Amino acid sequence: MFLTLNTIIKWMIIFIIFEILCWTSVSFFKNQFKKKAVLIQNTMAFDSSLLQEEFDELAYSVHFIKDLEKNKKSKFRLVYLKNNEDVLLLNGQKVEPICYTNTVSLESLSIQDKKDTFINMMIPSILLAKYKMKLEREKLALLLQKKELSPKELNWLKSKKRDFKAIDSDELYKRMEQHPTSLIIAQAIVESGWGTSKFFQNANNVFGIWSFDKSDRRIAASEKRGSKQIYLKKYANIHQSIYDYLLTIGNVSHYASFREKRLETQDPFTLVEYLDKYSEQGDEYIANIKNIMKKNHLLKYDSYQLNL
Repeated sequence: MFLTLNTIIKWMIIFIIFEILCWTSVSFFKNQFKKKAVLIQNTMAFDSSLLQEEFDELAYSVHFIKDLEKNKKSKFRLVYLKNNEDVLLLNGQKVEPICYTNTVSLESLSIQDKKDTFINMMIPSILLAKYKMKLEREKLALLLQKKELSPKELNWLKSKKRDFKAIDSDELYKRMEQHPTSLIIAQAIVESGWGTSKFFQNANNVFGIWSFDKSDRRIAASEKRGSKQIYLKKYANIHQSIYDYLLTIGNVSHYASFREKRLETQDPFTLVEYLDKYSEQGDEYIANIKNIMKKNHLLKYDSYQLNL
């Protein structure tokens, strides 16, 4: 069977059109991918810059010019995770000041690798959140020594009292007290199921913090309380989630006895006894946290510090 000239020309035209469509589609998706990559990169750089400015301003107000210049030598970094191999390993007690902007699935890892990767992912952000609150508490201590505050200082003090629901500056100072990293990471493990919860994976919500404000960035929970929909907060990064957890511990009335006890001791096994209201499981929750701390040797992380 012989093809006519018209048939050949027709198929050549179809082939050329097909080639043009393929090339156009590939170019379109490449451009979209590049735009998305640039957007992610620019967003990370912007967020990282804001994070650095936030810590620099606090450091300046606490340690003044000399120490601020020293602080600027160590830049805080936001790290976008493509897979679990991007999680940096902790190398000793000095931890690099990094913060992961997203989480990754750890399901393909062995049980021990999953645990190690989760802890490596969480510790830097826990230390960042604690460091921020430490600087805020040191700033507050300096303000309490001053006879007269500037309008900017008064506004800062007012906003912190509001955040921590503190009646006065002395109460605010007490509510900003720290508690051990081992206890925080143990709660993170339980609340996120070693990083398997959908709120951790989809919203960077490490501790299952609820949202009651429509203006919050948030996602809906799968279950309801009666006919009422439950929402959980959605965070830009893990650092924000952990700082909000510290804020929650500092301002919720359920944790008043815990706050009082941590002014007396930093022993995590003593303190956890006062977190029975953190979970509906009560005493079972306390026992679980204790077991997690013991079994995974979490107390060693209490001596870890940011490498600043």
